[in-house]
Amino acid sequence: MSAASRAIPIDSVPRSVWAIPLLLGVVLLLEVTVMPFIGILNGVPDLLAPTVVAIGMLRGPLSGAVAGMVGGLFIELASPIGTLGVLALLYLCVGALAGRYHEREESMGLVVPIVFSIAAAGAVELGYGVVQALLGNGLGPADLVGQVILPSMALTALLSPPVLLAARYLLVPREPKPEASA
Repeated sequence: MSAASRAIPIDSVPRSVWAIPLLLGVVLLLEVTVMPFIGILNGVPDLLAPTVVAIGMLRGPLSGAVAGMVGGLFIELASPIGTLGVLALLYLCVGALAGRYHEREESMGLVVPIVFSIAAAGAVELGYGVVQALLGNGLGPADLVGQVILPSMALTALLSPPVLLAARYLLVPREPKPEASA
């Protein structure tokens, strides 16, 4: 039996096996290369938050938590931002909490995931700011909120819909088309 005859056809592989890593890879590449140059004050748009929210809401808490941890760890390793593991833990919590909405009717709309994405981006920035303040490196509370958290949330709100729609396109299984009888 040759290797070609033992190959698994792509149609029999579940979409989430290749769709989640593909989605995370594209988003993380954009997050590390392009997003630092798009900013207002010290705020940077967060593409990982809506991605992790979408994965959690569409695939459950375990997939969301793993995607959040992998994404946060990749961002920390790819860009020298400070304490290792903080973003991984924060995005893990975001993915697990978003996964709690899995299979609810609200998760299929677009409003709840957008609101959750914006709140997640703010929570991640706040959590990272608190850790940095505890280490003695952070901004003051007013500067953190006014110059980092609010601009990041606003920019994330602008970029969340396309990310959520792309995630829904990749992760929601489509119904097969009925075959026309002749």
